[in-house]
Amino acid sequence: MQLKVVSKKDNVLLGRTEYVIEVRANSTPSRKELLTRLAAELGADKDLIIIRKIETRTGTPDVIVYVRVYKDRAQLEAIEPKYIIERNKVVEENAENEGEAQPQA
Repeated sequence: MQLKVVSKKDNVLLGRTEYVIEVRANSTPSRKELLTRLAAELGADKDLIIIRKIETRTGTPDVIVYVRVYKDRAQLEAIEPKYIIERNKVVEENAENEGEAQPQA
């Protein structure tokens, strides 16, 4: 999976940085994969990254991802709608659940 930052905008008033990122992958990456990779590439905490939208381009392996990186958790919770926070929280919880040992049959 290759990441390319198309645009970066510092929004000082809202305490966040907004990115438009082009991702080239064989298949559409999951939110969990994107979140992990974005945290590493952008040097931000996973808890402060909101994946706002994942947009696929028909006929190409490219995906456009709209990302917001907040400076602190309080600012994130004050601005983002609850359903967006929940959507990104599900990604975090799924990542934690996969790390647990699977019962052996």
